[in-house]
Amino acid sequence: MDSGTQPEGLQAAQPAGLQAAQPAGLQAAGKRKPPTTTEDPNDPQHIIHDFLTIVNKLEKEVDLPGAITRARTYDAEVDGLITADQPQTNLGRAESAPIPNAKPEGPDDHHIPKLQRNLRLLKEDVAKLQYLRSEVAEEVWKHIRPLELLLENVAKEQKKNPTKPPLTLGMKKDLDDINKKIFNLMCQVPLLPNKRKKAKGLDDDDGDGDNNNGKGIVCLPGIHANKADLRSRAVFRYVLREFEELSDQRKICLLTFAVFPENQEVNRTMLMYWWMGEGILSTKDISSQEGTEEVILKPEDVVKVILKDFTDRNLIEPVEIKRKVEPSSYKMAPFVHASVVLISKEIGLFDMYDIKDKPVMKKSGMHKVCLVEGSSSQQEAKAKKMEDVDHIETVFNVSERFPDFTFKWFSEDKPTRNKLTLSKVTYQKLKVFYLGRWERTAKRHIEVENPELMKNLKRMIKLKLLSFQGISRIERLDDAVCKLRDLIILDLRACYNLEKLPDKIDSLKALIYLDITDCYMIDRMPKRLSWLDNLEVLKGFVVSDATDEETVCTLAELVHLKKLRKLSISINKENFSIDDVFVAVKSFKKLEKLKVAWGGINTHPQGKGVDSEKGDENVKPKENIGILERAATMFRKEKDPTAPELPKTLKKLDLQCFPGEHLPEWLEPDNLLNVEKLYIKGGIKLTGFGKSLPSQNSKCKVTVLRLKFLPKLKVEWRDLSKRYFPELKFLEKYQCPQVSLCPCDGIGIWRKPEEDEV
Repeated sequence: MDSGTQPEGLQAAQPAGLQAAQPAGLQAAGKRKPPTTTEDPNDPQHIIHDFLTIVNKLEKEVDLPGAITRARTYDAEVDGLITADQPQTNLGRAESAPIPNAKPEGPDDHHIPKLQRNLRLLKEDVAKLQYLRSEVAEEVWKHIRPLELLLENVAKEQKKNPTKPPLTLGMKKDLDDINKKIFNLMCQVPLLPNKRKKAKGLDDDDGDGDNNNGKGIVCLPGIHANKADLRSRAVFRYVLREFEELSDQRKICLLTFAVFPENQEVNRTMLMYWWMGEGILSTKDISSQEGTEEVILKPEDVVKVILKDFTDRNLIEPVEIKRKVEPSSYKMAPFVHASVVLISKEIGLFDMYDIKDKPVMKKSGMHKVCLVEGSSSQQEAKAKKMEDVDHIETVFNVSERFPDFTFKWFSEDKPTRNKLTLSKVTYQKLKVFYLGRWERTAKRHIEVENPELMKNLKRMIKLKLLSFQGISRIERLDDAVCKLRDLIILDLRACYNLEKLPDKIDSLKALIYLDITDCYMIDRMPKRLSWLDNLEVLKGFVVSDATDEETVCTLAELVHLKKLRKLSISINKENFSIDDVFVAVKSFKKLEKLKVAWGGINTHPQGKGVDSEKGDENVKPKENIGILERAATMFRKEKDPTAPELPKTLKKLDLQCFPGEHLPEWLEPDNLLNVEKLYIKGGIKLTGFGKSLPSQNSKCKVTVLRLKFLPKLKVEWRDLSKRYFPELKFLEKYQCPQVSLCPCDGIGIWRKPEEDEV
């Protein structure tokens, strides 16, 4: 099968009609040369290429300067101007500066870049389809000969003994293996609408088939489609019985699984954020009785308890990963999921399915709106078509790629019941505005086409959760975000184009969770970040070379965050050593979890504070480090207020791309008296946990140890498990060739046998 040959479905969709519909002025320009012998005249790739050439020429004629600044992005999946068929121009940061005599960018300037981007994405999809055809042919061809041999063997067996079953156990196993491979291959083929079977008239879906620009949303009928059949099943009765035994709080928690696809992995942290935003999970610590002891549970612990309860009831399944000590994701089996979907729909909590049971965007009876693929093409996407917007409590993006139309629902142009009122329009019922990705993978591309719409955020005055996770083309947050005085969670994870946080971020007085992980364009933290008195979790704090003390927040200034208990840091500053980090954080009174990642420092010569406490610029030979210097180190620990030190409350330490050859003395295992989890991931220089092997077992309390990408780290299992980490219960070792004799399994995991634990 030739990869260049088009499928029948694509041949049927040839753009002959499209060419006939072209304006006369463009038809000549888009006319292609006669194809060569190796070129298919009906190949969509070539037609799209010609189409894109015309659009590029049109752009040059129109000469929109605004399009150049908007296309400035480092993400190849987002770039709407640079294509494989267009020479890449030198678009750097400097090109974001205003062009002299340039016309201001307006709403009409988006059309050409958007068309270019869509054409490029279409071209990539067609190429994938062509490759898929070739791959299918190759894979199916592999199984033709085995099937022929199987057929011959069946014929022989039948001749020998006609009374025996025609298929032996071995043959059945071979068929099962082939069937699995063919099924997996079938799953890779996208579901395309079968236009030849599309009926008109009574069977037409009320005209909704054209809502998505002619591209219908195809989905398989869910198990919940046949309500009578589902209700008659024992699994539904079981789920309903377990559901009725739950508290009101946990009932809502369980029903949130209805919005996710069946068997889809759902992350625990995302669920916690959502439940907090809905108000069904407290943001405060709660006390719980375990036997005779009273323990304090944080929200993260409460979520684990709830999910374990669901697991024990066989309502959800933990996603077991050997590299994880405990599961962090969960999924729901198909029949249980169908039961939960039906219960949720009847209660009125979530309603995503119409009569034909394909997912659509609808506002449920309890005022929840779930965005699904194609929602932006529905009539309800228009501000005037969505009814009772002022009653909406939740907007959650399940699968929509362009969710920014939802901002228009909450504009000040919305008519009010009392036309004589002079007060500004606000939306006080909205608590959750989750437009970003809920998946941990980046397979679903989401982008905001018009970031200016974010100004409508200022009217969501009671918002608790705001998530833009994984959304492209957001270069900065509108100052309207600072109006959200009740916001608890701000999730900006993986907003790759985000360059800056609001200067007045301290206006978010209630903020508890701030996640800016993987926002690589951010190079400094706003000064007022350290004024967020209620902040408990800060992920993605950047230490950079920025020197403007009046506008930049330093790591040491985070000491003012009295409630901070979890912190992750990205260091983009030369010679900012491990000593510098712990001099800054040693006074953090409640810090329990700390992650530190160095970026691009390993290639620099050893600077201060890696192997010595003081951190001299000139590296001393090892033989000159004697008794007097070690004695001086001891005195500095007692007297020097600038000496590094572990926070006394620290329980988990994660070091990534560690720049030194040894752990400093104050960080050696014998001094980890409270740390329970230690991760060291990356460090091409690290050779050991200290300068010498301890003469006796250390007092280290580490039970979980992860060592990754440490090519020079040299230690034997006997010393690792006895001298350095005597309390060890879990070890992960990966790409550490000189960590030897460890009783790990094939993927580098060791767990202490339960019978050996006291």
